[in-house]
Amino acid sequence: MHLGVIANRVRDEGMAVARPLIGWLRGRGVRVTPDPAMAVDLGEEAFDPTLWPEMGVDFIIVLGGDGTLLSTARSTHRLGLPLLGVNLGRLGFLTEIEVGDLYSSLPSFLEGEYEEDSRHLMKATVFRRGERMEEFLALNDIVIGKGSFSRMVDVQAWINGALMGKYRADGIILSTATGSTAYSLSAGGPIIHPELKVLVVTPVCPHSFYARPVVLSENQVVRIRGDYRHRDGHPLMTVDGRQGRSLEEGDTVEARLSDRTITLLRHPGWNFYEVLQRKFSHIERSVDW
Repeated sequence: MHLGVIANRVRDEGMAVARPLIGWLRGRGVRVTPDPAMAVDLGEEAFDPTLWPEMGVDFIIVLGGDGTLLSTARSTHRLGLPLLGVNLGRLGFLTEIEVGDLYSSLPSFLEGEYEEDSRHLMKATVFRRGERMEEFLALNDIVIGKGSFSRMVDVQAWINGALMGKYRADGIILSTATGSTAYSLSAGGPIIHPELKVLVVTPVCPHSFYARPVVLSENQVVRIRGDYRHRDGHPLMTVDGRQGRSLEEGDTVEARLSDRTITLLRHPGWNFYEVLQRKFSHIERSVDW
């Protein structure tokens, strides 16, 4: 077996877990190729990760929280390699193994005893004066928010060319089914089973009693256009809470479900609703009043 390994190198714990893990795997005859930045830290030869499929990598172990897994999904989706998330963060909704269970859980995955969980990405395109500026892929969500200024933004949402609604709000969230348990949920959006091929449009703190989240089918396209004329700054579009760009007056953000997917590895018998119960119970227990 041949594995790739990616760790959150910003957190000390990432490399602290990676070093003994790689030694443990190699001691069991598993070939391990770390991502280039990790390889340099470990004093090893750095390989181009785009060559991982050609090198016969079976799957990628991702050491970090949901943010690390999200960024890895965006950067590696073209490789077509499954991801096994090990939670070094707090909630770890997308990850599969808690770091304390790492060595007891890994043997079954090394033996091929796992299920594959396929998740669709969302594609968002920014247009300026009719010209295509940039494209982004997101596993969780695209958020158009008020940025650093305190005023609300005025946005319009169009679905397949028809005006769906006008919102005066702190922002608007476009989420996948995977992202329905993230920021969208905190803003009052519905919980969507990840097998469903849908997008969810969720306004953030709308100045209206009647502005509610809307679920779109897989073939529908949403276009967000806003009044971004503010002396205090420009609204900000973020992708999975990481990538971001400022939006100018007249910019349009077009989003649709992508045909691209990523695959997460799960224990046999993995159940979305059991994960919901376990993670939400953890949140309630961890709140210190």
